[in-house]
Amino acid sequence: MNFFVQTVGVGLILLALLDIYLTVLHPRIESSLLSAKIARATWYIFRGVAQIFPKQRNQLLTYSGSAIILTIVVMWVLLLVLGFALIVWSGLGTAIQASEGQTPTDFATALYYSGYSLTTLGTGDLVPKTGTYRLLMFLQAALGFSIFTLTITYILSVYSALIRRNTFALSLHHRTNDTASSAELLARLAAGDNLNNIQQDISNIARELMNLLESQNTYSVLLYFRFRQSYYALPRIMYLAMDLATLIQSALNSNKYRSIVESAATAELWCGGLHLLEQVCHALLPNARSDERDYNERLWREHYCTAIKRLQQEGIETNPDLEAGIELYLSLRYEWQPYLCKLIHYMEYDRYEIFFSELQRTKLR
Repeated sequence: MNFFVQTVGVGLILLALLDIYLTVLHPRIESSLLSAKIARATWYIFRGVAQIFPKQRNQLLTYSGSAIILTIVVMWVLLLVLGFALIVWSGLGTAIQASEGQTPTDFATALYYSGYSLTTLGTGDLVPKTGTYRLLMFLQAALGFSIFTLTITYILSVYSALIRRNTFALSLHHRTNDTASSAELLARLAAGDNLNNIQQDISNIARELMNLLESQNTYSVLLYFRFRQSYYALPRIMYLAMDLATLIQSALNSNKYRSIVESAATAELWCGGLHLLEQVCHALLPNARSDERDYNERLWREHYCTAIKRLQQEGIETNPDLEAGIELYLSLRYEWQPYLCKLIHYMEYDRYEIFFSELQRTKLR
């Protein structure tokens, strides 16, 4: 019986260490053992509570990201404490004795000893008497110190990546003149038909998107940081980036602006954004769904025509074949719209919060 209990304890410790390794030292979006499942379960709890209290929905969901990190860290500590407690339980009263009086042998005492050893370098009122248990206490203290250090580093790295994401989101939002319109963004990038800096600007946006892609690929928990302000929303970032790339390819005069339409910067923007959407949807929300309201070709046509008029106001030559441009726009949009809508629904955003520039003309919900 003691061997079985100790084997279970070793298994819990190895499980915690493996998850810490995959989450902190080898962080990839597809490699998590427990953390991704814990994050998803915690997010569903927050979503359920938010549905019960709809008026506090945005405020409640704001706390999900930090709560998920806290839950993951607590899970690691509990697994380690419980695992070592199962190992040392049988040694209480023999290999581990109280410094004064009779030694308790209940499981609560084993948890106390394990937790004390994990969080300090002292022996407290329970002292190991054999070489094996002394070595075990030293190993537990060393693991505790190392894991706490790794955890702090991990949390700092996550919040550093979150700051970069939020800075990118604000930059895109203000570049649209706070309209959340990709057409406005493109019009201002090429204002006055001045093409001197547009390729560099597109390249800078694409580079920031690549940083976001790698950050999300490294720290999957970033997905669950959801703020009340919609301009911080990851779906809003992705909408502006993907619709910008789509308009560049379909709305600009491909003869005059071939150096932009066919540029490496535009390809990086398009492929990088699509890569990020596909990766998030496949790895983190494979069962997420969208509904038929998310595919409104009439609305997309109106959006495209509005974009053409805005570009022409800035003296930018547009696609001379309007219908061909619309068809190209629709075909390109169908490549990323399904992924984006899954992300929107999974993150509990209203469509109006993300597609504001499109929906405000028709007041569709």
